[in-house]
Amino acid sequence: MTDKWTIDVSLQHEPYRVRAEALLRLEDGGEFVGVGLAEAGLRASSTSQIGAYLAVTRALSDLTAELLETVASDVARSIEVDEILAGQSAN
Repeated sequence: MTDKWTIDVSLQHEPYRVRAEALLRLEDGGEFVGVGLAEAGLRASSTSQIGAYLAVTRALSDLTAELLETVASDVARSIEVDEILAGQSAN
C-alpha cells in the first residue's frame, strides 16, 4: 500500500517581503498549511531570491510544527483511549 501526499508551495512577492504558503494535501482529503514570511529586495536580484528561499523554508518549518502538533495530540488521545480500555477490561 502506498499513500501519496502532495505539497504545493505558493509565493506572493510584495515590494519588501515575500510570503510563502506550503499546503500539504493528504490522500484522504486532509490538509495542513504552513506560512512563512521574509524580507526581500525591490529588484530581481540574489537578495530577493534569498528572501523567497527563506520564506519557503519558514513555511515548511511551520508546516512541520503543524504536523508535530497533530501527531502529539493523536498520540495523547490514543494513550487515553488505551488507558480507558485497560481500566474497563480490568473490571
